Amino acid sequence: MDYDIIIVGAGPAGASTALHLAQTAPELAPRTLILEKAHHPRPKLCGGGMLQDGEFILQRLGMDVSEVPHVEVKEAHFRFEGRGFFIARQPVSFRVFSRDLLDSWLAETARQRGVQLLEDTRVLKVVPADGGMAVETNKGTCTARAVVGADGALSVVRRAVAGTRSGHTARLLEFYVPPEHTSAEQQDRGIFDYKVIGQGIQGYVWDFPMLSGGRLARNRGIFDLRMYHTPQQDLRPILSQAMAQDGLKMEAYTLHSHPIRWFDPADSFAAPHILLVGDAAGVDPSYGEGISFALGYGELAAHELKAAFAHNEFSFDGYKEHILKSRMGVVLKRRRRLAAMLYGIRSSNIQRLIWWRLNFLLKWYVETFLIDWAK
Repeated sequence: MDYDIIIVGAGPAGASTALHLAQTAPELAPRTLILEKAHHPRPKLCGGGMLQDGEFILQRLGMDVSEVPHVEVKEAHFRFEGRGFFIARQPVSFRVFSRDLLDSWLAETARQRGVQLLEDTRVLKVVPADGGMAVETNKGTCTARAVVGADGALSVVRRAVAGTRSGHTARLLEFYVPPEHTSAEQQDRGIFDYKVIGQGIQGYVWDFPMLSGGRLARNRGIFDLRMYHTPQQDLRPILSQAMAQDGLKMEAYTLHSHPIRWFDPADSFAAPHILLVGDAAGVDPSYGEGISFALGYGELAAHELKAAFAHNEFSFDGYKEHILKSRMGVVLKRRRRLAAMLYGIRSSNIQRLIWWRLNFLLKWYVETFLIDWAK
């Protein structure tokens, strides 16, 4: 079957693209198809944290995230060996969602606004076709004049843009501390602890609240950016050591692992008839934040698609420049520079200087230049 637009992936990036199309180019919505390999609500490995930037984007779409069950985090603490700074914003610093519920809500809203959604459909290959692209799936082949790759860090669509080049991916390990093992103290705090930099990790360990079966639990894990080519560490003993300091035995919990593709302005984000969004394009390298940026990519992609159909021109040559010059792109570049600085410093003494003595400057920079880009 032929479509104007096929969006591969029904996570926040794909749903955002569809929702923005329905708002800015409603004539395209009935001829747009979202393909999702799973069936909503489907499990998704992700911390689930979303800053207020994501809320700003959704508010412009007439959507209220309070409709989705979540945990409000009042304070976000950033520290190295026990000292650093915290950010407390109003009404919340960030919200933590169960991705199965959030993604289902976004996808269903897109469907209600006129975009077709086909679930349980795995995309196998995307290849050029006459005047567009052919999308081969486990249920057959369909064609479109434009394809949006919103299929995550292991994107199939990206291969049609970047070939065999995988881009830049970070490593994560996470586990969930169930409600019965969770203290009621500090449930409204999120902690990002960078002490593991001294052990060769380009990242941090985290601890923030989450919902499990409607009850408060904790999400714990470790993030390793892998920006610099150094000997690869086994994350498990390092995470285990960090958790032992909090009285947790990591072997008592089930570990989950997944990659995150992080943003690099030198990457390719488009090819003729193809746009990449969300993890397929690259998200925040500093903290691994993905949801807000996924929603932001969708907004940019929708405007790009509207212009392409208006002018009947599908090279998407200007998409990369539009990303890099957008407020989102500017912040992604700043976050990449911050990550390069912080994770490139191997000396614990210099890290202590930054976090213990210059923490006020770091906090000022984060609050002034790295957030509120979608406001």
